[in-house]
Amino acid sequence: MLRHARMTLLAVLSLLAIAATARPQQPPPAELPWFIQLGQRVARVRDRMPFENRVVLVPDEATFLDEISLWRAGRSALDKDPATRDRKLGCWPVLIEDDVFTPMFLRAYKPAKVIRRLEKAPPLADAEAVRKAVRKAIFACWFAEADATGGDRAIFARQDHTPPGMVAYSTTDSAYVAAAALGAAEGLIPVEIEGDFGAPNGAMDRDRFSKLAEAIRAAFESSGMEYKRLGDELDTLALCMTTAHRAVLDLPPSQQPAAPGMPAIRPEEPVAVTDALCRNDDGSRFAVCGAIFGSSARAAYMAMCSVFLPRNTVWCVDSYTAAPQLGSYGFSPIAPVLQETGLAHQIFQGPEAELAPWRSRMMTGWNCDMLFLNSSGNADFFDLCPPTGAMNPNRGGPGDIPVLSRPLALSMIHSWSLQAPDERETIGGRWLDSGVYAYVGSVHEPYLFAFVPPAMQLERLVNLTPFLVAARQFDGPFAMPWRVDTLGDPLMVCSVPRSWNPPDRLDPTPMLPGYENAANRCAERLRACKDDSEGGASMAAMRDLARLGRDEVAVKLWRICSDKPWSARVAPFALDSLFACREQQAFLVAFGRTAAPTDRQRDMLWQLWGPQLDQLKDPQQVELFANAVRKSWPSMDWQRLRGPMTSAVGSQAVRSAMLRTMESTRNEQHRAAMQTLLAN
Repeated sequence: MLRHARMTLLAVLSLLAIAATARPQQPPPAELPWFIQLGQRVARVRDRMPFENRVVLVPDEATFLDEISLWRAGRSALDKDPATRDRKLGCWPVLIEDDVFTPMFLRAYKPAKVIRRLEKAPPLADAEAVRKAVRKAIFACWFAEADATGGDRAIFARQDHTPPGMVAYSTTDSAYVAAAALGAAEGLIPVEIEGDFGAPNGAMDRDRFSKLAEAIRAAFESSGMEYKRLGDELDTLALCMTTAHRAVLDLPPSQQPAAPGMPAIRPEEPVAVTDALCRNDDGSRFAVCGAIFGSSARAAYMAMCSVFLPRNTVWCVDSYTAAPQLGSYGFSPIAPVLQETGLAHQIFQGPEAELAPWRSRMMTGWNCDMLFLNSSGNADFFDLCPPTGAMNPNRGGPGDIPVLSRPLALSMIHSWSLQAPDERETIGGRWLDSGVYAYVGSVHEPYLFAFVPPAMQLERLVNLTPFLVAARQFDGPFAMPWRVDTLGDPLMVCSVPRSWNPPDRLDPTPMLPGYENAANRCAERLRACKDDSEGGASMAAMRDLARLGRDEVAVKLWRICSDKPWSARVAPFALDSLFACREQQAFLVAFGRTAAPTDRQRDMLWQLWGPQLDQLKDPQQVELFANAVRKSWPSMDWQRLRGPMTSAVGSQAVRSAMLRTMESTRNEQHRAAMQTLLAN
């Protein structure tokens, strides 16, 4: 965080003292904290709704909701028939099939079967159709009609379930697919909220925020359940709809953080919407909010990752090692916690936490389920050491955010990373675009001590506290509405042996008419490749393999296709699997034959080859990188490319290419960085 490094030592120590005294008192031994009890409530629902060992791929939102409506939360508590008493019904992951998020989820979940649903549900023609479909998806899981008498609370009560929270959605926002999935899987009360609450990168004014906040509070009130304090019946809100993620509220001093050495808060400075929502009139929190937004494919993916994926491996990257005064926000205290839990973990500190090793890890594969990262910087760069100026050798840009091949939950101590979460050229936007499904970050300068120290966060987490809840302050000055944003499912838990082991997966149920075994169809397409003379069959097979995450087979198919005159037709669909398998040379060939690589594929190129560019001698191969220089912080790409390209084509050609990049750069800061690089 850029401003943290500029704070005086006295101010830092003052804030440390405040943070230390603000920690909640330890409860009596017999009384578990409310946030652990909340996680236990989630675990009880998971126990009554085991997972089937299959994934169903669907083509659209309507079919997604219809498929979710087939889930069942165990057997009905009302069923007294001995013949069905022990019958177990559960749920299974459902994805809206796409080229990015589908293979990522399948690599992590590793189902016994992948089923593709061919029979579409009727289109959702209007708001009423969406409303009915969302409610049906949620309540059918709990053996009830969506319009059953007695209200939503009574529906759940009849199944011996007390909802732990609510899920908000809009019928005009396709993120309603996540609302249906989370509502069904976690037994949440759905609430429909309509209105224009801004775009994710924008900021609400007080009036617009008040409209949203009052609609949410009214929903909690009308539920008839206890909600006004944390630890009551309703403790979370999943906000599955598009809103601005910042709000300018100019709150009264009584609801603003204050600590010695902390600069005054200006009226125009925003807070995070997820932090400011679910508050009582005095500013106290009555529920923890997590937000999901974006395309229907991504929203469904985020919900499925939260509900179904294990979180067994943790990486911690600590760039605060060189600042002893920030020791409580480092990762040294974490090692004993992780060792005790049995979670697989790696902690990178000192030189291992610098940018060069970070890039090397991107080259070999980012293979963790959860990442805890502290860094400094801004919305569009992050420093993995104390700031040293514009040419800091440990400064990374959005292009240094890993292209993920499997899903990731992220807690990032860093200012501004979520200032524009829907903008790919920012740190937070790139993480989300890459496949992060749960994210703790900041929408503005929060000051370090707005964040829960990582050791405390992980201690909560391994004791079944939901991931986003574990990241929230509940006492002290930074428990007031502030700037830490929480994206994802607020009830997502991490199971570890000392807290809870989820039930084993059930064998897949027999496939019904209207579905196909995706592996069988893929095998048919592979057989058709034998007589392929124009590349069409191979292209279809390659796309299918990539979507199913069958990367090793895709690599073998590319080796066959790469010598064909029509290999350019297949190349774009091979890149994801070649990247996932770290096939450097094959990726380079396929990238060179891809006419219009995507931004994601450009990132793959740089991350797979960036640390080893000096091995390239072929001018044509080096030219691929010159043509793939990213628009955000192009100087960072040219820092690595200039030497190898000079060896291949000469210094004058390199200088001309760099000048062209600089002339096309509109961002003044990026342009100045290019000028500095050219001058050195």
